[in-house]
Formats: sequence, structure tokens, C-alpha cells
Amino acid sequence: MPTKKLAALGDKTTYGSIISATSAFVDEGRVIAQSGDLASCSKCKGAFPINGTAEAWIDKGTKLVQDQDRVLCGCNDHNVFAQTKYFNG
Repeated sequence: MPTKKLAALGDKTTYGSIISATSAFVDEGRVIAQSGDLASCSKCKGAFPINGTAEAWIDKGTKLVQDQDRVLCGCNDHNVFAQTKYFNG
């Protein structure tokens, strides 16, 4: 399994950025996002949940979000670009 960075509040996505992050983990003052947190989409004009897939990082039973995880909007190519110092894998 390749190593991927975890994503936090404010990290960019293909068409927006992560706008909510609710895990208990923090990197340099920014909360790490978990599955179900929201990202904006400029194409679909709204906020949509992120499908977190970080198998090794779980907060209260919920997987954290890692680089290239999918934003669940109408776009089939909307992914997260993680920028934290934490890695999965």
C-alpha cells in the first residue's frame, strides 16, 4: 500500500477545498478531516461529503481522509489534495 498524506481543514480539492473537519486529530493547528466531513465544489455549487479511506487512521470508528479521497458530489473526478505532515500507510 502506498503512503499517502492525511487531509485537513482548508486543504484543496479538484474543485474547491475542505470546509469542515471534525476528527480529534490536529496538524499544525488544523483539524484532520474524517469521512463525512464536507468539501466545496465550484462545479456542483455546494458542499458535499468526503469519502475517507485511511484504513490505519480511525477516530471514533470513522476513517480519516487521505490524499486523493473522493468528494461525493456529481463530479466523477473530484479528489482531495492532502497537505498535512501525517501519513497513512
